[in-house]
Amino acid sequence: MDYRDDAVSFLCGLATGLALGVLGMFIFDPKEGRRRRAIARDKIVRYGNEAADYAAGTAKDLRNRAQGVAAEARSALQETAEATKPL
Repeated sequence: MDYRDDAVSFLCGLATGLALGVLGMFIFDPKEGRRRRAIARDKIVRYGNEAADYAAGTAKDLRNRAQGVAAEARSALQETAEATKPL
């Protein structure tokens, strides 16, 4: 390991420690912590609901597209069968 690698590792560890410390102070603040936790919880629930709605919409879109492809395939097969029918 090189001196530069050691310095980068130390700085990354220091930055991580500082970030966790600031987050801890922010969350566990006796005066505003409860409000901040409630806001964070509400945002997490909101983003979870939005993700679920997006997934449901995407699933519905894919289902409709698959049904359309299947209908086109059936139609093409029927046309081919009718065209090759003996008179």
